[in-house]
Amino acid sequence: MLPAKYRLRRRGDVANVLTNGRKTPAGAVVIHSLPKSEQPSEFAFVGSKKVGNSVVRHRVTRVLRHIVADQVTSFSPAQQIVVRALSKSAATPTQVIKDDFVAAVAKVNSYAN
Repeated sequence: MLPAKYRLRRRGDVANVLTNGRKTPAGAVVIHSLPKSEQPSEFAFVGSKKVGNSVVRHRVTRVLRHIVADQVTSFSPAQQIVVRALSKSAATPTQVIKDDFVAAVAKVNSYAN
């Protein structure tokens, strides 16, 4: 479970990141990031109906939340992050999704520095 202090909760904040943030595609996920002034980084997860039915979408979101919980301190400097699952993420093994996410984190951090 991702602790509450790391969650991006308001719909307007998520929409702002999706609209104004930098988009970084990586395999089965896309990361939208927007710099933030204070620590810690905040995360939200998006999975459209193209990913699958409700059960599949929630499974993919749980996998992404677990991956982010392990990587939560790897974003430098602090950012607002929206992790968007693509339709192929439902059939992608968890390890591949994790590798895609780690690659996207490296790209995002290289943009920020």
